[in-house]
Amino acid sequence: MFFTRVKDLGRVSPLVEWPEACMAIMSIVLLGIMADLDVLIIGGGFSGTMVATHLLRRRQGLLIGVLERKSQPGRGLAYSSPHRFHLLNVPAAKMSALPEDPGHFLRWAQSNHDASVQPRSFLPRNLYGNYVGSLLEQAIADGNQEHFRWIQDEALSLQRRHGHWAVQGKSGTEITARAVALALGNFPPADPRMPGLNPGSTLYFPFAWASKVLEDLPAHGSILLIGSGLTSVDLVMALRSKKFKGTVHVLSRKGLLPRRSRPAEPWPLFWDEHAPRTTRGLLRMVREQIELAEERDVTWRGVIDSLRPVTQKIWQSLPRDEQRRFLRHLRSHWEVHRHRIAPEIGDVLADMKAEGIVHTYAGRIIRYSEKAGIAKVSYRERQSRRKKTVKANRVVNCTGSETDCRRIDDSLIVSLFAQGLARPDPLFLGLDTDRHGGLIDYNGAASTTLLAVGPTRKGSLWETTAVPEIRKQAADVAEYVGSTLASHNLQSRDVLGTAV
Repeated sequence: MFFTRVKDLGRVSPLVEWPEACMAIMSIVLLGIMADLDVLIIGGGFSGTMVATHLLRRRQGLLIGVLERKSQPGRGLAYSSPHRFHLLNVPAAKMSALPEDPGHFLRWAQSNHDASVQPRSFLPRNLYGNYVGSLLEQAIADGNQEHFRWIQDEALSLQRRHGHWAVQGKSGTEITARAVALALGNFPPADPRMPGLNPGSTLYFPFAWASKVLEDLPAHGSILLIGSGLTSVDLVMALRSKKFKGTVHVLSRKGLLPRRSRPAEPWPLFWDEHAPRTTRGLLRMVREQIELAEERDVTWRGVIDSLRPVTQKIWQSLPRDEQRRFLRHLRSHWEVHRHRIAPEIGDVLADMKAEGIVHTYAGRIIRYSEKAGIAKVSYRERQSRRKKTVKANRVVNCTGSETDCRRIDDSLIVSLFAQGLARPDPLFLGLDTDRHGGLIDYNGAASTTLLAVGPTRKGSLWETTAVPEIRKQAADVAEYVGSTLASHNLQSRDVLGTAV
């Protein structure tokens, strides 16, 4: 199977084989202007690929394009890792990308990977990327491949022009579409506050997955990871895959590592519209339920999991001040209990700690310096308030992704704000959107043809980074966009009929 990639302005690149992917996808460039699309999806990770898949499955005859820097669909950072210790954080039985078919991924893995895969198996992430790509391939095969374009490029800006959206690509190509879905994923983290850090610092890496982060690291040297969430665990596992024999220091404000996944007995849902609308009240209620569960030999995992279907409703029920209070006091505790790691990863991490390879610290950084190939990071210890110092050959920022769009160095986001087409949500967790995902502009009006899907909707939904939430969101956005465009078509025909 073959496809054509958009590489240079005004030039169609030769036909090349799509490695591993499988499908015939055509991208056409004529004089640097691509023919009008019905829907353009910016971003081809899990979110964008699933929006495209659902749109194609609707069989509306819409011309759909995905604009993505990479050549393969569905991977993104999450599902393109080559490291063998990078596993999904959720068991196979709960990782279906199709909300209407919960067992789909499990059956796919048994047929395409290993017949012995069990519902509780934690599978490699790159395998899941293959799975998501296969869904798009099947959707194209079941329909008409002429209705789909994979455009390998990067979106630099977006404008509203003559009733259409015009997107300028890095290659110089302009793509127009009636509707645009932003599936931008997670942005790189902001630099932590470290007095002494400057542009000339050579031992500090601002992004865990930047190139050369783990290159030329002394085999028995040391590395400091700032942040102790899932990104830090991933980097520790990458070091393990590379057989790193040195020391890994992990420093964060509270020193909390993600908890290990274990089978949990189900616990009945205890939240309803009469539940407390304060952070303190909710915390008290959850603690009471955990105590009650323990009396019945059910772990805290069952209690937390019972809230999964209503987490977004809980978030939306809280007044804005209470949401801020949650972010300030409970966010890190919620994250480590809610977003757990595979048991196998937990075992490896525990072994590395027992062997003295991994050390964790809790405190606030107060100074950074470099000298003779060694970085020195001083911090105020959380409990004792004493000043302590960690020395390392390399320092890597593993804090969470940046969500404050005012601070994101991305030309597409900048262009949206400059034109007033979008605004940050009130908590600066992403973009302000309505219940359909429509971007709300600076005048407070929600768009019906410019939508967001995935992590950029965190401000209104909170839980919008994991597969179970995003799979439904992608299906809903596809349904809404498809219905909106169908309605516009009907209105256009009515107007023409009246004119005649």
